[in-house]
Amino acid sequence: MSNQQSTVLFDALGPQGKKRVLIGSIISGAVLALILGYGAYQLYLRDFFAPDRWATVFDAILIQEVWGPALIGTLKAAGLGCVGALILGVIVGLGRVSQNPILRGITTVYVQFFRAMPLLLLIWIPYTVNLYTRTVDPLFNNNRMAVSLFFVALGLSVYNGAILAEILRSGINSLPPGQTMAGLAVGLRRGQVMRSVVLPQALRNMLPAVLAQLVILLKDTSLAYVVTYPELLKEAQGMARNFSSSFLQMLVTAALVYLILAYSLSKVVNVIENRTRHKVASGATKPEAATAE
Repeated sequence: MSNQQSTVLFDALGPQGKKRVLIGSIISGAVLALILGYGAYQLYLRDFFAPDRWATVFDAILIQEVWGPALIGTLKAAGLGCVGALILGVIVGLGRVSQNPILRGITTVYVQFFRAMPLLLLIWIPYTVNLYTRTVDPLFNNNRMAVSLFFVALGLSVYNGAILAEILRSGINSLPPGQTMAGLAVGLRRGQVMRSVVLPQALRNMLPAVLAQLVILLKDTSLAYVVTYPELLKEAQGMARNFSSSFLQMLVTAALVYLILAYSLSKVVNVIENRTRHKVASGATKPEAATAE
């Protein structure tokens, strides 16, 4: 493959354009380095990097009793939210391309409504309603942490499910119509065509976008503080209040943990995307090789 690849958004840069971009990048990098250096210097003057302040953050007892359970709580909320969002995304996405106008209308209203609602309200409003009605509490034996986790997972599921449904709908509509026509021509019912022909290809094409949305879902678990669920950010805020001398250090540490989690998941997304692209490319070249032989 040639190194010179065309792009949809702009033409390839010439020598002068590349030179200007390089100069702009160097200047931007220098300005950013100066800003970061000035910020670090101001923090140094305020003893931000003092060892005793960071020793509190990485105290063994805090790691065992607070940081560890908070990280597990975050991953648990993210895992449940991912499962619920994927299930809702597939169901609603199929409804969005359904031949039934009633089903298509219902799923369209669902997508438009929940995409427009702030995620914070989707977590907080049902939780607040339950505080007055106590409807969900008996299901979890009045375990407040389990109830909070339920509403966090519920909000993450319904919100991200609407977004994943649109991603799936876009993937289905991006396929050539000949795929469906060929399936119908060989005697498959429309549901069989969707399940066996269209849906696997749409999921494969949209997999990078789906996984990227799940990375966003992981970061959105930080909104669980509104229902007092003990996730990473809420516990970091609690420790910051209890250890005021290490207030900023606690929050910076929580931010770094989120960064590590999100970066790790993004690398997994890149690996899966590369493997998917490689499989598609291999499948496309095999028939050509067989024809040549």
